[in-house]
Amino acid sequence: MLSPADLKARPRSVPARIPTPGEVGLRRILAVADVLLGVVEEAELVEHLLPVLRRAVPSDTVLWLAGDRQRPALWRAEPAGAVTAEQAAALEAHALADPLLAQAWTGTAAAMRRSDLHTDSEFRRLATYPAVFGPLHARRQLAMGVQPDDQRRVVVVFNRERPDFAQHDVAVAEALRPRIGRALARFAGSNPRREKVSPREADVLDLLCRGLTDRQIANRLGISPRTVDKHLEHAYVKLGVRCRVQAASRWQS
Repeated sequence: MLSPADLKARPRSVPARIPTPGEVGLRRILAVADVLLGVVEEAELVEHLLPVLRRAVPSDTVLWLAGDRQRPALWRAEPAGAVTAEQAAALEAHALADPLLAQAWTGTAAAMRRSDLHTDSEFRRLATYPAVFGPLHARRQLAMGVQPDDQRRVVVVFNRERPDFAQHDVAVAEALRPRIGRALARFAGSNPRREKVSPREADVLDLLCRGLTDRQIANRLGISPRTVDKHLEHAYVKLGVRCRVQAASRWQS
């Protein structure tokens, strides 16, 4: 049996210090910054960025809407495949009628929680809820806008079922917003060596950016899925990309 003197001599274990929300937020911001600094091609930026953003602002899904000043289009979700083509089309149709998405697209663009705008019952009455966010189990949302130049707009939507996003999540998103804008702005005006795509290839790329599958693009254009695939193969070479995600990113920008 240990004597009182032995017990006194034994070193006491020091409990691990719990990091503050500010320290956690800084680590999240730095993780995203590493990705933004490391990517040298715009076509690869979002592909690498969204998984890190999903951890930086802990979310079940993250949606990236991009386009010109007229209308946002969903062309990538994290995890991949979380949103169907039908849901993407509905989101594009109703995005600007959704107050949270509209303020991120045309308003202040500051990071904002859904709960700061309206109640759960008001949210469920929006057209975007039954068409997109309800099936995603996105009961809680945080959205922010990015404007890398005068022409392009981007909205990032973080979704999770519960709990609601905390104020430090909003702070992290707001700190990331200008950094993402500067990263996208680096590629503005870039003119990689490429041939001009054909009108039909442009039609296919436009629909690809809206999230349609090859079969849906084929039905829309009155051609076969195999022909769609061939048009995309030719467009990849001309755009200097290797896959659908990179083609959509390059074409969108």
